[in-house]
This record gives sequence, structure tokens and C-alpha cells, in this order.
Amino acid sequence: MLTDKEIASFKEQGFVVLPDFIDPEHIEDWNVQFWSHIAADPDNSSTWPDNYVIDRFATDPLFGHLPAMQEVVQQLGGGQFSGGGGSMLVQWPHKDGHWSMPEQGHIDGYGPNGWSGGFMLGATAYLEDVEEEGGAFVYWPQSHLTTHQYFLENPGHIDGSFTERDDWKERSWGLFSDPSPQGPEQFAAQAGDVILWHCNLCHTGSSNILQRPRLGLFSRWHHADRENMRYEVPEDLWKYWAI
Repeated sequence: MLTDKEIASFKEQGFVVLPDFIDPEHIEDWNVQFWSHIAADPDNSSTWPDNYVIDRFATDPLFGHLPAMQEVVQQLGGGQFSGGGGSMLVQWPHKDGHWSMPEQGHIDGYGPNGWSGGFMLGATAYLEDVEEEGGAFVYWPQSHLTTHQYFLENPGHIDGSFTERDDWKERSWGLFSDPSPQGPEQFAAQAGDVILWHCNLCHTGSSNILQRPRLGLFSRWHHADRENMRYEVPEDLWKYWAI
């Protein structure tokens, strides 16, 4: 369960970091599962692929289905958040010696197949420690607030039609991340740490110029009643939450 302080931080910042949230036994077992799935040697980079998305791979048990995670999701969503599946996204090393902070972050729920609707909560964890410039998950603190304000002012854009703006080609996802009250930060963390992030929080990946791959686990939850609430932009950002 999250403490009152952690919940307050999540509401204010749009994210909360939970150190040592996943048991080391799971991390160790998932590492074995991952390297076996891709048929590569974790200590021999010549055997590593370069796939960002690891097809047909899911941890057993699923990251989002861990009892501790389900407990937190229940606390945040009051039993109305569904999902917890996810994906394995890997930033393999590209040691060109140059690293720069991403200029833009995006919001999830909008993709090649259109707008999914009802996305509420995301979670990210690593299977190995990740240092800065090592492909870390990057996020814009408090951007959930400015994203919410954008949709309050442009409620018709909640369906993804913001991409039809005249300035979209020029601004792209900077439309959301540029107004953020704070600049981007890297989730440099140890294996087993978890960052929970609000659906409106701008985020993105980053390049990896270090020696080890960034092995990222991502899970997402949507609202159980998403078909009825998906086009709504509530005045209260937390209307569909239990916090």
C-alpha cells in the first residue's frame, strides 16, 4: 500500500517511485526468462539483438499481476482499473559517446491504431540497474497537470484530433511536454524499483551509451468503464480515481 505521503506526491508530481518494490527472486527469475527467450548470452554483447520491442515475451508472473502491484492499483483505482499486462522494451547500448536529453515526451493511449481511451495508470521497472545515460525512462514532472489543462481547454481533442492542428507537424508531442512546469528527468534506478505514472504524464525513452542494456518492463491499466467515460474530460483530474 502507498502511504499518504506517496499518494500526495503522486497527485502533485504525476509519478511516484517505489524503491525495492519487486522481490529480488522475481528479478532474477525474469532475467533468466528474458535471456533464454532471446537465446542470447547476457555477458556476451556479440549475441545481443537490437530489437526495442521483444516479441512474444511476457514475464511469468506478469509484472502488473504481482500481488503487491495489484494491491496498489486497487488502492489507486478503487477496483475500477483493469489490465496489468504489458511489454518488454529494451534500449540496447549504442556506445557512440554522445548522449542528450530527449526534447519531447508523449502521452500514451494514442498510437498507429487510433485512440484507445480510458488509459489511467502506467508502471515501469527494470531487470538490471540503470544509470543516467543508460537508456532510462524519461518523464516530465507535473506535466500531468498541464496536459489536463490542455484537454480542459480543448475537450474535443481527447480523441487524438490534436494531431490535426495546423501546428502539429512543427510542434508534435512538444505540444504537451513543452508547457510542463519542470524539465525532463531520468528514471535512473536499481533493478526492482518501480515508477508509477499518471496517464497524462509526458514521458519517453532515451538513448543508451553505456555498457549494459536497459531492460524495461511496462504495464498499463485502463478504467473498467472506459467505453462510457473515454470522451469525458472531467474538471477534477481525480474523478475516476480513489485518491
